[in-house]
Amino acid sequence: MPEDEPAIDEEDYVETAPLLASDSFYRALSERPRRRVLYYLLEREECSVDELADVLAGWETTTETMVAPDRRRQHELSLVHRHLPLLSDAGLVAYDNESGEVSLATVPEPAKALVRRAIEAETA
Repeated sequence: MPEDEPAIDEEDYVETAPLLASDSFYRALSERPRRRVLYYLLEREECSVDELADVLAGWETTTETMVAPDRRRQHELSLVHRHLPLLSDAGLVAYDNESGEVSLATVPEPAKALVRRAIEAETA
């Protein structure tokens, strides 16, 4: 286990096991935009859909050679209609469709570590 990773004690394991055994958790992590949303929320804890769309579009400009001007709007629509509902169903975020506010749910440390590792691997 890397030194910067906290050890998982028995209580953490019992709390984390249902989430890590859940298909919805891995489905939620199966697409890059959702991993990036979770990674961003690990630092901020809450933000708006507009902010997330900006972040995803900006992140894309650092990894792609060219990004179409309407890409931010595409990110916003996919967040609202696809990614945020799936993350919410997995119990990873709380999403209020009316206000457009998104917040990180209570996510156990081992799951947070998995999200961080996935993003680090993506940017390596």
